[in-house]
Amino acid sequence: MSKLKSALNLEGLSEKIRQDLDNTPTYLQGVLGRGTANARTIEPKPKFVQAEAEKILDSGTNAQIVIGKDRPASLLSGYGGRGDSGAGTIDIVSGRMSHNPCQVDQSGKELRTNPDFKLDASRIYISQKTDIDDNFDLADGKVGNSKARAGMALKSDAVRIIGREGIKLITGTDVKNSTGEDILSVSGIDLIAGNDDSDLQPIPLGDNLNRSLRRLTNYVDKLAGILQSAIVYQLKFNAKVMAHTHITAFFGTPTAPSESLIPAGITVITDHSTTTIPDLVKFRSNTKFHKQTYYSVSGKRYINSSFNNTN
Repeated sequence: MSKLKSALNLEGLSEKIRQDLDNTPTYLQGVLGRGTANARTIEPKPKFVQAEAEKILDSGTNAQIVIGKDRPASLLSGYGGRGDSGAGTIDIVSGRMSHNPCQVDQSGKELRTNPDFKLDASRIYISQKTDIDDNFDLADGKVGNSKARAGMALKSDAVRIIGREGIKLITGTDVKNSTGEDILSVSGIDLIAGNDDSDLQPIPLGDNLNRSLRRLTNYVDKLAGILQSAIVYQLKFNAKVMAHTHITAFFGTPTAPSESLIPAGITVITDHSTTTIPDLVKFRSNTKFHKQTYYSVSGKRYINSSFNNTN
């Protein structure tokens, strides 16, 4: 369960603002700066360290749109920090310093903050040239680590991508990347939970998996049929062996069937007829039901998704 927090956070405000609140008449303190009906709210907002090349859209809340150059942290960070051209960037951020925003530090000195891709609450980062994976400390996966490439990232506590008429994740649409270099191979799509790619595995293709499992099930069913036929043949042979006699040297008369073989043969025939063969018949019926349930589009537990596809 999430930890409950006060709806109006006044911690981290400067001493001046606190004094102003204390000097406000009591009957107004409950209304002033409450922000109801989307009015302005008195709340701690860290002072952003603005670079010379940056233009900021700021409404007075702890949310900004910064248009400048690639800058994942301090003024010296990123490709903007080292003076590269072609590193134009739009940084949309809300909630700087996230759960603990402060205007002043513990000594009362004004607190100034840089972009913080770990602590800031929500961000959309769009850059012409950046190290997008390193900036957000992302696992390489099979796609790899992007360096000095155009990049976009979306980060928040709960991210939802909603399409009224479908969503596509597509790679490999162009022959050249943003730097003009030829794209020599098609990169895939990694789904990485927990930012841990140590056991990253390929996703099976549903139709191919379906064909494989169908064939495997058919092989098993054929094997069961072969076994059933072999048992029938063996029963016929056993019946002959049970009644088998030899011609004696005494005037060519046949011997009596073996007294020990007859009851043993009867037992085997009975077991196969009452247990083995019915079990095989049931087994083959179950394999057909299994195929219908899991491998047929109309099956109750069809293994392929009706909506989602991958290559």
